[in-house]
Amino acid sequence: MLCQRRKENLRRDVATLHALGHSVTVMSSLSYLVDPYADTLELPTSGELPVVTAEWEREQITQHLGAQFQIVRELGRGGMGIVFLARDIALHRLVAIKVLRYEFASSEEHRERFRREARMTARLSHASIVPVHGFGEVGGDLDDQSAMPLVYIVMKYVHGESLAERMRRDRTIPAGEVQRILRDLALALDSAHADGVVHRDLKAENILLERGSGRAMLTDFGVALSRSLDPVRADASRAFGTPHYMSPEQAAGELDIDGRSDIYSLGVLGYYMLSGELPFDGHTFESLAAKHIADAHVPLASLAPDVPAALVDAIDRCLQKERDIRWRTGRDLADALALITTRRRWFGAKLAPTTLFRTKIVAELALFAAAMRAVFKWTMI
Repeated sequence: MLCQRRKENLRRDVATLHALGHSVTVMSSLSYLVDPYADTLELPTSGELPVVTAEWEREQITQHLGAQFQIVRELGRGGMGIVFLARDIALHRLVAIKVLRYEFASSEEHRERFRREARMTARLSHASIVPVHGFGEVGGDLDDQSAMPLVYIVMKYVHGESLAERMRRDRTIPAGEVQRILRDLALALDSAHADGVVHRDLKAENILLERGSGRAMLTDFGVALSRSLDPVRADASRAFGTPHYMSPEQAAGELDIDGRSDIYSLGVLGYYMLSGELPFDGHTFESLAAKHIADAHVPLASLAPDVPAALVDAIDRCLQKERDIRWRTGRDLADALALITTRRRWFGAKLAPTTLFRTKIVAELALFAAAMRAVFKWTMI
């Protein structure tokens, strides 16, 4: 159950935003929950981080890891890290190396966050979770602030593209493929949740689509929560991830976050893939948080009328405000998705079961009559 006081405060925020409109930036008590250095934060908070080149990070990899890896190119970057494509010289394979950015390399807090991400991901084992091959910290001088250490994670390189890239290109994804992607991710989350890990930052940028197999793979556990290892404390919900995808309880700053929060975010992904739109949008963190908690989203069926009703219902259940009404586990959702038929029908109207039975009987009788006529014909010759 959501914290009542925070819920009431956010309902007042909704009323204020509706009265003032989006032209006014409203700051509420929720601002402290946003971590401006979160690796996946998308909305500006107290100011954008400066954009710098990756020359230092590239040079450090070459200097300290040159005997093991050869850099090919930069793959992408977030608020905290830069990811490079590299060749593993000894094993003759491509890998992805995520490096803590120069701006944060001197911070013990950010180095520890990188360590936690590596350890937490390494304990997970599932075909739809990108595995970690290794972690390291090299170089640096504790007595010399200008000599920053290189902190890095070596991961499997997934040949393909991110879901974000796919959505930017195609705008929407066919229902059958969405069903498969959601099922892959639901099973990955079920495995992580069974190990006590809540991802807390599902979004299109953190989903990789493997070329060839088409498998959806989950990555970036940078703000994940380990329910068995992390103590419940006042700042436990500070690293929020991406406001557009967060669950109502996450938006409200609840400390007791469990796997059903990820189920909500998975529903946001499904809604986005089918409709090309996110359930909620806003110019500030506060407005988005308030909408996730108090507002109803535009019905998915009205935005994607050709999608099977069962798939729409499965996603709508993910998006319930109260987590007790959502799918209990990722496995429950995956099992429900496996039963949905998304193949295109020959006829627009769905035939009732009675009609299908009658049609089958008529067809069988016609086939029997044809067979009897053929037998009669040959016996007369």
